[in-house]
Amino acid sequence: MMEKKQRMDKRNTVIESLGVYLPPKRVTSKEILRSCRNTVLFPLERLTGIRIRHMAGDTEFSIDLGRQAIEKCLANSQYNAEDIDLLICCNISRVDGPNFHLSFEPSTSVRLKRQMGFDNALVFDISNACAGMFTAVNVVDGFLKSGLVRRAMIVSGEYITHLTKTAQQEIDTKADARFPCLTLGDSGVAVILEQSENDQAGFHNIDMFTLGDYSDYCIAGPTSSEYGGAIMVTESIKLHAVAIKESVLHMVRVLKGSRWKWQDIRHLIMHQTARTAIAETCRQINDFFKQEVLCRSKMVNNLEERGNTSTTTHFVALWDQIQSKKINSGDKVLFAVQASGITIGTAAYSLDDLPDRMRGDTGKPEAAAGAPAIVGKAIAAREAGGPRVRIESIGAIPEGVKTTRDAVEMVRIAGEDCLGKSAYSRDQIDLLIHSGVHRNDFVVEPAIAAMIAGRLGINGTKGEDSRHTFAFDVFNGAIGSLNACHTAVSMIKSGKFHTAMVVASEIENNADTMPDRLLGICETGSAMIIDEDVEGATGFGAFHFDYHTHYIDAYSSHVGQNSGSNYLSFDKDPEIENYYLQIIPRVVAELLKRENLNLSQIKAIFPPQISRDFIGCLSRRLNVIHDKFVDIVADGKDLFTSSMAYAFGDARESARVKTGDVGLVISVGTGIQVGCATYYF
Repeated sequence: MMEKKQRMDKRNTVIESLGVYLPPKRVTSKEILRSCRNTVLFPLERLTGIRIRHMAGDTEFSIDLGRQAIEKCLANSQYNAEDIDLLICCNISRVDGPNFHLSFEPSTSVRLKRQMGFDNALVFDISNACAGMFTAVNVVDGFLKSGLVRRAMIVSGEYITHLTKTAQQEIDTKADARFPCLTLGDSGVAVILEQSENDQAGFHNIDMFTLGDYSDYCIAGPTSSEYGGAIMVTESIKLHAVAIKESVLHMVRVLKGSRWKWQDIRHLIMHQTARTAIAETCRQINDFFKQEVLCRSKMVNNLEERGNTSTTTHFVALWDQIQSKKINSGDKVLFAVQASGITIGTAAYSLDDLPDRMRGDTGKPEAAAGAPAIVGKAIAAREAGGPRVRIESIGAIPEGVKTTRDAVEMVRIAGEDCLGKSAYSRDQIDLLIHSGVHRNDFVVEPAIAAMIAGRLGINGTKGEDSRHTFAFDVFNGAIGSLNACHTAVSMIKSGKFHTAMVVASEIENNADTMPDRLLGICETGSAMIIDEDVEGATGFGAFHFDYHTHYIDAYSSHVGQNSGSNYLSFDKDPEIENYYLQIIPRVVAELLKRENLNLSQIKAIFPPQISRDFIGCLSRRLNVIHDKFVDIVADGKDLFTSSMAYAFGDARESARVKTGDVGLVISVGTGIQVGCATYYF
C-alpha cells in the first residue's frame, strides 16, 4: 500500500447534510421474475435478501432523482446552492429521459448547475462504477485539504432499473451473467461536505485503489438487441471473490492506520449487493483474526426494501439507519467500498450530531457567517504554499505507429510513450485519471481508467504490501482534461498522492455506422504524468473556470438506437465556436489579474485545438499575435480532450518555451464552460 505524504491539517472532512430521494414506485422480486420474457426458476429474494426495490423511469429519470436529492439535502443544510464551491455528479446512469436517452454532453453537473442555481460552483462529473460517490468523497477531501474549496456537494441520481427491463427481455437461465441486473433499485443522494473544526468527527481515513486486471468482470453499456436499452454483464462469483478478499485485507490495513479497534466500530456499511456477500465479508474478517472481532449485528443490511442502488448504496444505507435510530450521534462507522473495475476502498467515519439533525431532533443549524463561496472565480494551485505541481512527462501515439479504433489501446500506446520519457516507472503511478468522452461501444461501467490501468499493467495484483493505483474517470466534455489536471493538482497538494497520470482518448462512434455523421475529432490518445517539482518553481499557477449556461443547448449528445445499432446522436449550434470566442477574453483577463500578469508576459498560449480558423479568430479576439499560439491542428481535426497534452508536447519538443517562461492554457467545453490555467516553465 502506497505511503502517503502527511501534509494536511488536523481537520477532517465531515458530512454537513445528507439528502436521499426514493421514487414512489415499489416493485417486488416476485414481480421482477414474473415479468421476465423467459421463465426463470431462481430464488432471487431468498438468496439476495431483496424483497422490494424502488423504480423510476415513468416520469423521473437520472437527473430528476439527483435534483430531488439536492432539494432534500439543501433543506437540511445551513447552506444554499450559491454557497457551494464544488459540485460533482457521480452516477453511472445518465439515462435522463424515456426510451433510453443516455446523455453524454453536456455533463450532468453543468446541467444541474443551471437548473439548481449553483452559481459559484466549479462542476464536473466523475465516473467510477458503484464507487462513484466515494470517489467523489475522496476527491472533495483533497480539494478541502489543499485549501482550494470550503464546501462541496456530491450528488448521484441512479435510474439503473432500465437495466432490469432489458435483462427481463434477455435472461434465459439462472446462471445468466445478466442476472445481477434484476437486483437493482433506483435512488438519488446528495451530500454536502466541509471541514470539521477538529479531528474528532468526520472521515479519519479514506483510501481507495483499483485492480485493473479484473476490469472485465463487469461491463455495462447499450445492448445490441433490436428492442434497445442497456445491459450489464457480470461474472458475479469471480467479482465477489476478489472484491471481498481484497476489501477485508484493506479494511484491516486502514483500521490499523486509523488506530481504531474493531470493537470501536458500531456499524460496517459495505456495498449492498446481496446478503450472502455481507455475511461472507463478516466471516472472512473474523477468520482473518481467528476470533470474532465483528459480530453480524454490526453489519448493515438494507437490501430488503432497497436492492442494489449502485453508487448511492452506502449513503442510502446510512440514511435508513439514521431514520430508524440505529445509527446515532457519536457512532463510529466503517464504510467498505467495492465496485467493478475492480475498485476497493475503506473509509473510517465518526459521526457528529448529523443523525439528530437529519431526524429533526435538533433545529436546522444557522448559516455560518462570513463564509462565502470561493470557487466561482480563480482558484490558485499554490495558495496552500509549497512546491508547484508540474507536468513531468507527456506521451502521445508516436508517428508511424498504427492502431485500431480502440480508445483503451490508444491510451496504452500513449501511456507507454509517456512512461518511456519519464523518470517514473509504471509501479510509481499512484493516481490514474481518464478524461475522454467517446469510447468503444458507449461503455459506462467500469471506469475507462480501470481498463487502462489493466492494459498498461499499472499496479495490478502484486501482493498485500505492494503499491496500488487509484483510477477513475473525469467526464466533462473537452474541458474534462483541464478538470482532471486540476483534480490531480489538488490530490497531490493535499498529500494524498505523489504522482498522477492524466490520460485521454477519443474515437468517432459513428465511423462505422453513420460515416456521414461525424464529429470531426481526431482519433488519438494522450498521457501526462504529473508530480511536484522538487525545486518548487515549475508547474501550474492558478486555475479559473467560468460558466455561461444560457448557452447550454448549443451542443448536446446522447446514444441513439435503431434496430440493434447504436450511434451518437448530437445537435450542434453552428455558432458554438463564436460563443466560446465571446467568453474566453473575459476569463483570461480575470485569471491574469489574479496572477498579477498581463498578456505581454505570456510567452506561449495553449488554446483548444479545434481548428486553425478557431485559433486564428482567438488570436484576433485576444489581440495577441498568432505566433504566441501553439497551433498543431495539422489535418483539420479537433484534438478535443488531447489538445493540452499535444500542445504542451509540441512546445517542449520544439523548444519554444524555456525556463522562466509563463504559459497560458485555455480550454472550452459544452455547457458552455471555459477554463484557463497559468503554467510556469
